[in-house]
Amino acid sequence: MDLIAQNLAVELGGRTVLRDVSAHLRPGRITAILGPNGSGKTTLIRSLAGLIEIDGGQVKLGERIIARVPDRERAKLIGYLPQDGVAHWNIGVRELVALGRLPHRAPFAGPSPEDAAEISAALAATDTMHLAGRRVQELSGGERARVLLARVLAGTPGWLLADEPLASLDPAHQFGMLDQLRGLAATGMGVAIVLHDLVQAARIADDVLILKDGEVVVFGQKKHALNPGTIRTAFQVEVSMIDLWDGTTVPVTTGRTLV
Repeated sequence: MDLIAQNLAVELGGRTVLRDVSAHLRPGRITAILGPNGSGKTTLIRSLAGLIEIDGGQVKLGERIIARVPDRERAKLIGYLPQDGVAHWNIGVRELVALGRLPHRAPFAGPSPEDAAEISAALAATDTMHLAGRRVQELSGGERARVLLARVLAGTPGWLLADEPLASLDPAHQFGMLDQLRGLAATGMGVAIVLHDLVQAARIADDVLILKDGEVVVFGQKKHALNPGTIRTAFQVEVSMIDLWDGTTVPVTTGRTLV
């Protein structure tokens, strides 16, 4: 199902954070949400996940308005990975991943064989099966980030919304995470991710949405949306577009700023 933002407006603490934001996200594609600090990226992705009360417009999943979908059902449809990467309890890794199955269980019911299978599949997909017997506080930041992704995937959502999922990862695991996200999109899952790195966005995204001061600078296919003009408008820097060995075109800053 398509995930659609229609004229979103959000105010937080008396300040307008999003203003008239519209975007049509499609399953099987990766949408990178970009913008300078304070542009509203986190607020947008949390709004798409139905986690923030919006002040205008609406978010729809297919024909359903997200704000009207019960929390338990919404959790089955949309998986959200926050940017802080914090696990608040020092529980076992497998127990943490199992929390992703809670929306699928009846109240007070124990785990089913299907739950066990999905938990194992999520651990395998994130290369964390070898961590299953450890406790969360024993993990490195990168390991914890991958385990938290496994928790989301265990819930088998149709959409994954991730806020800066690469932030705590070393370069090798960043590339591994990018490969995992590509693989998820290839299965038909819709993926939207907040990123700061323009090069990583160019490498992974099918579509790009750039925000500035809570408004959309551009939204569309990467080849049209990620260019020197839109980057200059949003980030106040000059870039050149460079072709990499694998055919990907990426923006590289020239060192000139417009600030």
